[in-house]
Amino acid sequence: MHKTVLLSCLVLAVLGLTSGCTGGQIDTRTEENQPKIPPPTCIGVLPTQAIVTNNSVNASILSAGTATIDSILRETLGSNRKYRFVEASQAAQLQAPGAMASLDASRAVAQSVGCSALLTTELSRFVERDGGPYGVRQPAAITVSYKLYDVQTGMSFCHGRFDEQQEALMENLFSIGKAGKRGMTWLTAEELAREGLQSRLAECQYLDK
Repeated sequence: MHKTVLLSCLVLAVLGLTSGCTGGQIDTRTEENQPKIPPPTCIGVLPTQAIVTNNSVNASILSAGTATIDSILRETLGSNRKYRFVEASQAAQLQAPGAMASLDASRAVAQSVGCSALLTTELSRFVERDGGPYGVRQPAAITVSYKLYDVQTGMSFCHGRFDEQQEALMENLFSIGKAGKRGMTWLTAEELAREGLQSRLAECQYLDK
């Protein structure tokens, strides 16, 4: 009897500790599994963060690439007053390399621009085209992802990822429609990033332009 009671207490304690540990982090569940939350009327846009995943990635190139992604975000969203761009100094507490963002830090950053939601963007690959529009030694390649979440609950409104290295038409005949839209040319990294990021942002109903 005493062993049963003790075991029950231990189980409850573990459950309690687990619940306490996850309560202060951004929710990683998909939108379909979450309760409905009001759509954001104001969105803080954080500076793009460079994510170095292996030693072959040149950190300085990724860092330069983040400036390109930030420029595309301002070009795409900047004309709408719904979006407020967070300065790098304000976002530093939230975007420490390798650190998991806490909701407290998210709320502080969002509050600094008067918003209830944050848009984060991460860049893990940025390879520039080596060559010209009609012939390359190396094609452009981009891997960029975004997430829009509510800072009060940590729940995600939407997220997306674009990951592509441009291919020659003869290497992938299924890309003929995409190649036609691109004018049968090789894109620069900025052009590829603009096309990919804008297409992914357009898939999120909360990110109206």
